[in-house]
Amino acid sequence: MRDETGTSVAERLLDLLECLSSAPLTVRAISEKSGIPISTVHRLVRLLLSRKYLVRQDRGRYGLGLASVELSSRADLDAILTSTTRPVIANLARNCSRTAHLGVFQNNLVRYLVRVEAGYSRPPSREMTELEAYCTAIGKVLLAQLSPEQLDEYLAPGDFVSLTENTISQPGCLRTELEAVRNQGWAIDRGEMYPELCCLAVPIQDRTGRVIAAVSVTDTCKHERLSEVEDRLLKLLPRINAAAEEISTLLRFP
Repeated sequence: MRDETGTSVAERLLDLLECLSSAPLTVRAISEKSGIPISTVHRLVRLLLSRKYLVRQDRGRYGLGLASVELSSRADLDAILTSTTRPVIANLARNCSRTAHLGVFQNNLVRYLVRVEAGYSRPPSREMTELEAYCTAIGKVLLAQLSPEQLDEYLAPGDFVSLTENTISQPGCLRTELEAVRNQGWAIDRGEMYPELCCLAVPIQDRTGRVIAAVSVTDTCKHERLSEVEDRLLKLLPRINAAAEEISTLLRFP
């Protein structure tokens, strides 16, 4: 079903709900912000009120109702990320002939949601487990997106544990590293978690530019200089960026 402008009712409903995701609005303000004709806004508001997806507030404003909150709370973000991104991560692993990961930032740790093995590297990471953020490529990408206040809080306890001789353990040095990550758009783990492994990671962003996850590819550095492995990983950067962009497109986060 489509309205008088040829737009589907489903599209209008989504436009209206997105308008109200940040603050309650009047019918006229909804119409002006969304471009939905005011008569259509009235009709949709009545429907959403009757189903508890909207609530009427003071001064003729409408906001998201309990049904909207309950619906969103039932959606497990980790599960959505895992199921949606696994085919892309698997394809990336095959294309690079290396193990690929997708991870998120939770409780100051990296939680690995997807891990697909390919090639000769077999990192000890496991799905649905956590590792420290400061010494992993995915972790650096996710730390780099923190606000200054959040980053200060993360760095406040002082020196971190040096897991290898390459671990960046001093807060000042880590802050410098994260600034470089923000500027260049990627992060590398130079044998900082495990001495024999390197990883290259890039961010996954929603359509507002907010970083919601990161994807990485792993390589081994057992018998080579770190600089050689880093150069090899950087040659894969276009493929990793393409996978991150594909995931961002699939998710279409508001």
